[in-house]
Amino acid sequence: MPRYKLSFCTFINPLSNQGSSSVPEFFRVMSRQFTEHEWSVIRGAGSEWEQLAMFYRHWALKESFIKAIGTGLGFNLQRAEFHLTAEPITEGKVCSRTTLELDEEVEEGWIFEESLLDQDHQVAVALGTVVGSAPSPAFTGPSSCFTLLSFSELISMATPILEEDTSYWESFQKKAVSLERQGGTHR
Repeated sequence: MPRYKLSFCTFINPLSNQGSSSVPEFFRVMSRQFTEHEWSVIRGAGSEWEQLAMFYRHWALKESFIKAIGTGLGFNLQRAEFHLTAEPITEGKVCSRTTLELDEEVEEGWIFEESLLDQDHQVAVALGTVVGSAPSPAFTGPSSCFTLLSFSELISMATPILEEDTSYWESFQKKAVSLERQGGTHR
C-alpha cells in the first residue's frame, strides 16, 4: 500500500506589518526566496496589497512543500518553483491546479490544495508520496473545504498519552504564581 506525506501550512497575511519599512524593501530582503518567474507573478499582481497576498500565497506553497519533504528552511527555495493557474483562491473553495517544478522539472507526484479560510488567513496543503512508493492518488471531483474548529472541538476526541500527574500540574501552578510575584516587585 503506498504511503503519503501530507503537510499543511497556514499563514496570516500581515498586510500592515511585514517587518520592513515598505513592501519594496520587504521584497528586496526576501529576494532570494523565489525564482524569477515567481517574482514576476508576485510583482504583477497589482496593488501592494495584492502583491503581498500573492507573495504569501507562494510562501505558503513553499512552506507546505518543504515541511512535507522534511527538510526545513535549509532547502534552497529557488529549487522549487510554483506555477499558479489564473483561478484565484477564495473562501469556501479549494484550488488544486497549482503545479511544482523541482530543479526545473515538473513534479507529477505532488498535489497542492489552496484556500482562504477568511480574508486574513490562507492555507496551502502539500500531498506527495514518500520516495520509492506509488504516485499520489488522482483526486476525482472537488476537494472538500476546510472546517474551522474551536479548541474544544479539536480536542474532543483526544486521549491522553500519559496518565494524569497532579504533582506536575501543582508545580506548574506554583511557577505561575511565582512569576506573578516577580512581575509585581519590578514595577
